[in-house]
Amino acid sequence: MTDRNTFTPILVLGTEYPIAHLKDLKITLCIEFSNGDSRDITIHTRPTNHLYSRAVSNEDKLNKAVLISEGSLLRSYVHREGNYQAVVDEPLKIKEERVFCIDKWRQSYLFPSFVTQVQENYSQVSVLANKGDEKTCLSALLTVPEYDEHVYLVFFHLHKVNSKEVNMMIESAFLVEKTAHKAQKLITPKSNEAKPFVVIVKNILENRKPFESIKQSKNKYKRKKKQKQKK
Repeated sequence: MTDRNTFTPILVLGTEYPIAHLKDLKITLCIEFSNGDSRDITIHTRPTNHLYSRAVSNEDKLNKAVLISEGSLLRSYVHREGNYQAVVDEPLKIKEERVFCIDKWRQSYLFPSFVTQVQENYSQVSVLANKGDEKTCLSALLTVPEYDEHVYLVFFHLHKVNSKEVNMMIESAFLVEKTAHKAQKLITPKSNEAKPFVVIVKNILENRKPFESIKQSKNKYKRKKKQKQKK
């Protein structure tokens, strides 16, 4: 009933559902920075059990004992911000409970394709701020040939580890129809709303917010400087 860092198969009603296909996936890209420096950046992905589970319903709460006995009830734990591969322990901090979903588990096999797409097209892959959490919660889009009328949405947080590494916590990912609101916002974004993935990563590494421009950052610095001078 855990989601720590083992990526062992989920055992539900005696059937194993592997999740090792989500483990140790990385994105490496070369970025040229504002100062002219160019270097390779490694992005470590850490999918959560949202990729193969659903929210707990009121009915689930009434049948919690049954879900536990089946192996269907999963727990998400709080991960360390500086190292998403590790959970906060001593004691373990539970973030939430979820219920295993076989449909989302099947869809989770699309996640490695998303990683490959970003790796190969990081300048073209669009990223959009997720409404309600524009600081770090982002969404990206993957078109899936075998699902003509659907796209695979991926929601994630980025955290700078050092000058050459970034952690990418995958908050959720699922198939939606192309006509869905969030899909349309990425397929036909409004002017200046969406940014290339590489720009988002560069902003994080240069200590800006994901969607903050260099000009906005400089203006913010000037305002803070003026405020300090007034004190």
